[in-house]
Amino acid sequence: MGIPTFSPLYIGLSGLQAMQEAESVVGNNIDNANTPGYAQETVNFAENVPYPPEPGYGPLVAGQLGQGVSVQSVARQASWFYDVQDRQNQSTYQFYTTRSSVLTQIEGILNEPSSNSLQNAMDQFFSAWKTLSTDPSDTAARQAVISQGNVVAQTFNTVIEQLEQLQQNLVDTVNSQVQQFNQYAQNLLSIQQQIQTVQQYGENPNQLLDQQAQILDKMSQLANLNLSQNADGTVNVSIGEGSNSVQVLKEDPTTKSITLTQVSSSKLSAITGGQMAGNLQGYEDVAQLLMNLNAFLNAFAEAVNQQSQVALFQTPVNLDTSASNGVFSGGQVQVVATANDLHPIPSLDASGDNSTELAVVNLQATPLQNAGVSTSYAYTYNDPWSGSSSSASFEITGTLDQALASMVSNIGMTASGVTSSEATANALLQQSTQLRQSISGVSLDEQASYMISYQNAYAAAAKYIATFQTMMQSLLNMVQP
Repeated sequence: MGIPTFSPLYIGLSGLQAMQEAESVVGNNIDNANTPGYAQETVNFAENVPYPPEPGYGPLVAGQLGQGVSVQSVARQASWFYDVQDRQNQSTYQFYTTRSSVLTQIEGILNEPSSNSLQNAMDQFFSAWKTLSTDPSDTAARQAVISQGNVVAQTFNTVIEQLEQLQQNLVDTVNSQVQQFNQYAQNLLSIQQQIQTVQQYGENPNQLLDQQAQILDKMSQLANLNLSQNADGTVNVSIGEGSNSVQVLKEDPTTKSITLTQVSSSKLSAITGGQMAGNLQGYEDVAQLLMNLNAFLNAFAEAVNQQSQVALFQTPVNLDTSASNGVFSGGQVQVVATANDLHPIPSLDASGDNSTELAVVNLQATPLQNAGVSTSYAYTYNDPWSGSSSSASFEITGTLDQALASMVSNIGMTASGVTSSEATANALLQQSTQLRQSISGVSLDEQASYMISYQNAYAAAAKYIATFQTMMQSLLNMVQP
């Protein structure tokens, strides 16, 4: 028994078909070189089953005959290790860049140093008192003190109002991001169920795996993820550690069913990375500054009222921190005295006595601990997400200038540290992204070399078929009568 006559034709045809499919994969890679989330695909060739499949049952030839080539699979190129590392770096970078953005907004609200800053308003206020001390009976100088007092009040009130608005924006942003995270988790569940279905038919769900990777990247930008890969290509997703851990997506190893648990507001403490954690920390930065400013205002107003011997500012300056939504309100200071209330009071006090005015002037350089006013303040406020209550206390130390400068400089130093950490995180992210792209990214030069290689193989297979056709034609001419 000889070799089947048309066996060589099928061998050549397998080469044409395999190279044609390989060229299609190359074309798809080139087309999607700039598609977000796309990972390059490669063709895995395999030799066809030889003829005969079992030696001894075929033609009398030395060994088995090859039957050409076929495409065994089209594989998606990705490294799980690099993917996880890059997502961790994405989460860290997003945390620092988000918090840095919040701190930058805080610095812009404080606006120090500038002609509209808190420090400048206080300087002008004490300068007005110094002018008044030269002639306590001067009506214009008295009115200037009241006017500068209103400037101080307006400046502090504007800063506090803007900080409270920023606090509200942060709460709204986090709530929106929680909803977005849960929507991503819902979409990921749907995609992973489709991946399971495709895997059951023995196919590679490359496009679905690209979509899965893209969603995981987006989720990593919002929060820090703990990921583990299952044998069927699905991924288990959780956030946090220990008792604070939330298992967002988990596949049952026996039934293969995937369970989705959405992240609730009460579990946000489990999130330590990503944009959500950055905004959560930003909220705390704003809350701490608001309470610190309020403590400063109370000490300032009490000290001025005490030294001027008149209720110039209303006290206490009440900041409401009790709202269940975690957004503070109030904390506004007002001037409640008039020019005629200042000492010396016309017709009652000696017009030449400037001791009261000098006492106020000296207050700017006097440590508050020596001014006989309260310097320690305690606050209780509600977390807007978990509902738990937190406490904070603030001690106003040094002079008024020193206390205010300390608040401003603390924000500046924190912002500087976060900016430095952001730069480090960005460098690590760039490195991990490059490593990841070295595996999954599409190189047009590489794809061009594959294209030429497959084209040459296709041409060779076509030439082989043409040669076989010539041989068959010669054989037919020989046997024709």
